[in-house]
Amino acid sequence: MFKLLLRPVLQKPILSQRLGSTLLSSNPIPSIAPSLTRAFKVRTSVKKFCNDCYMVRRKGRLYVYCKTNGRHKQRQP
Repeated sequence: MFKLLLRPVLQKPILSQRLGSTLLSSNPIPSIAPSLTRAFKVRTSVKKFCNDCYMVRRKGRLYVYCKTNGRHKQRQP
């Protein structure tokens, strides 16, 4: 019974079976690296979370930036 459960884990990946190992080793598929920038939280009411947060008004919107913690970034819609 355990032999059947472990069998898919021990097999080669499906992608390498279809494309062949030489194709994968010579021309690797480019991976998309995650971006290290934080997106803004969109809120109707923005506020400062810490002492390093500051507010900026640009293009008719109110933005909150933070020097120490990128998670504090916010903007009003």
